[in-house]
Amino acid sequence: MSDAAQLYQKLLTDAIRKQMIILGSQITLVKLHNIPNLTVTEDGTVASLGTKPEETVTQFLEEFRELSAPLVKKTMQPLLSAIGPGMVAPNQTQNPPVPQTKQNENNNHP
Repeated sequence: MSDAAQLYQKLLTDAIRKQMIILGSQITLVKLHNIPNLTVTEDGTVASLGTKPEETVTQFLEEFRELSAPLVKKTMQPLLSAIGPGMVAPNQTQNPPVPQTKQNENNNHP
C-alpha cells in the first residue's frame, strides 16, 4: 500500500468513527455500504479503499455531504424557532409580529 493510500485509510477511519458518534453506527455503516470499493469493519476501521483510493475518498465525502444539510436543518430547527422570526429557515413562513398596543393592553389587565 502506498503512503498516500495509508494516509487516506487513517484519515477515513478517523472520519468514519466521528460519523459513528454523530449519526450512530447503524446509519453510518448503511451509508458506507453505498460506496463501492470501500470495506470497513464494524468498529469503523477502513480495511480496504480499492485500487483508486482518491475516488473512494471522494465518494465518501459526497455520500456524507448529502446528509449534512438535512441533518443540520433538522437538528437546528428547535433553536431557530426559539430565536424568533428573524432567524427562520428560508422555506418557512414567519409569523407576523404582534402589535405593541395589544401587548400593552394585555399586560395592563389582570
